[in-house]
Amino acid sequence: MNMESMKLYLIVLLVQFIYAGFFMLSKAALDVGLNTFVFVFYRQMFAAVFLVPLAVFFHWKNAPPLSFVTFCKMFILSLCGITVTQNINSVALIYTSASLAAAITSCLPVITFLLAVLLRY
Repeated sequence: MNMESMKLYLIVLLVQFIYAGFFMLSKAALDVGLNTFVFVFYRQMFAAVFLVPLAVFFHWKNAPPLSFVTFCKMFILSLCGITVTQNINSVALIYTSASLAAAITSCLPVITFLLAVLLRY
């Protein structure tokens, strides 16, 4: 096994450790009494504050123009797709353990594959 393939395994392990740490931190914050909706807002705000400067810096020159219709579609997709999912996940994390939440997150690619097979994509 060469060093390049070893790096890939280490990156996958690092991502899994980050997920596990995030779920434990989330569970601890929610057990203390932090509101789930406030927690999701902080999470989205932190991601925006971190990612927007990177996107502006790296893609300022070659970014295509953003029309109002495209912006509205992106807003609705992010509201329904990400925000609602994170709120449901945070509410579920109150009633279950962090290890179960991490295990469910690891099962998402399998569920996506099964849905794609069932819907013939």
